[in-house]
Amino acid sequence: MSVQPLLLLGILIFYSIIFYLNGIFIKVILKSFNKKISILESFYVSIISSLGNYFLPMRGGAVIRSVYLKKKFEFSYEHFVSTLYGYYIIVFLVNAFVGLVSLIVITIKYDVVSIPLYLFFGGLFVSMLVLSFIKFPVKKIKGSKNKIVDKVLSIIRNILDGWNMIVENKRLLVSLILITLIAFVVGVGLFYIEFKALGIDVTVIKVLLYNCLSGVSLLVSITPGSLGIREGIFSITSDILGISNEQIMQLALLDRGVMLSCLVGLFVGLWALMGIIKRKLSVSSK
Repeated sequence: MSVQPLLLLGILIFYSIIFYLNGIFIKVILKSFNKKISILESFYVSIISSLGNYFLPMRGGAVIRSVYLKKKFEFSYEHFVSTLYGYYIIVFLVNAFVGLVSLIVITIKYDVVSIPLYLFFGGLFVSMLVLSFIKFPVKKIKGSKNKIVDKVLSIIRNILDGWNMIVENKRLLVSLILITLIAFVVGVGLFYIEFKALGIDVTVIKVLLYNCLSGVSLLVSITPGSLGIREGIFSITSDILGISNEQIMQLALLDRGVMLSCLVGLFVGLWALMGIIKRKLSVSSK
C-alpha cells in the first residue's frame, strides 16, 4: 500500500485539527463551570484522552480525562459525565440527520436503497430530536433492584441530566453545536483524503455517509478504538457505500496507522512543551 507523502501530511493535519477541536470542547465545558484551562493544556488532555480511547475498551479515554480534570481542576465526575452525555446527543443528532440526507440523495442518484440504514438513522434522529426539545424530569426516574436495569437507568439519568444542563446554558449549547459541526466537516475532509490516498473513486455524498457511520459507531465502542466495530459496520453497508471489504481494510490500516502516529507525535511534543513552560514558570516565580 503506497501513499503519497503529501496526502499523508494532509491526513495528519486533519487529525490534528480534530484533536484540537476536542481540546476546545474541554475548554468550553470547563469555562461553563468557571474553570480555567489553557488552550495548550486542553489540547494535551484531548490527546491523552484519545490515546486512552485507542488502547482501552468502552471509551476508556473518557475515564482518564475525567480523573485528570478532577485532580487538576476539581471538576466533579458527575458534571463531566453529564455534559459528555449531553454532547453525545448533539453528535448523534447531527450524524443521524446528515446520514438520512445522504441516504436520500444516494437513493435518488444511484437507485440504491438500504432499509436497515433508513430505520437506524431515522430512529436515532427522532430519538435525539425528542431529547433535544423536551426537558425531562430526571429526578423522577427511580432505580431498580436489578443491577443491569439499574445500570441502564443510571445511564439514562446521566444523559438526560447532561442534556438538561446544556439546554439551560444557551451559550454552551451554541458552542457545542458549532464545535460538532466544524468537527463533522473536518471529518468529511479527512475521510475524503484517505479515499483519494488509496486511489478509491468515491463521491462526496458517500464520504458523508461514511463519516456518519463512523460517528455513530460511538454507540457500540466496546473495543479499544472501536477496533473491528467500525469495520464491521462498513462491511455490512459496503454495497451502499460502493467500496469492497478489501478497501475497507485498507482504509482501516491507513486511518488507524496515521491516527496513532499523530497521537504519539502530538503527545510527545505537547508533553515536552508543557514541561518547558512549567520549568520557566517555576524559575520566574523564585
